[in-house]
Amino acid sequence: MEVFNCPNCNSLFVMTKFRDVCDACYKEEEAQYDKVYAYIRKKINRTASMMQVVKDTGVEETLIIKFVRA
Repeated sequence: MEVFNCPNCNSLFVMTKFRDVCDACYKEEEAQYDKVYAYIRKKINRTASMMQVVKDTGVEETLIIKFVRA
C-alpha cells in the first residue's frame, strides 16, 4: 500500500490500479464523465469532434482522452 499526492489537488491518497487520483477528484471525474456520456448519447452529437465535445461540455480534452483509454 503506497501513499501518493493527488496529481490534481495534491492531497494524500492510496493509489490503486483502478484509481490514480484521490476520492474527491475521482468523484469530480465521474461527474465529468457523466456529462460527456450524456452529450454523446444524444443522436445529434454522436459525430461531434473532440473539440466540439470539449467546447459544449466544458470537460478538458486530456480528461476525455483518459475516459477513452480506460
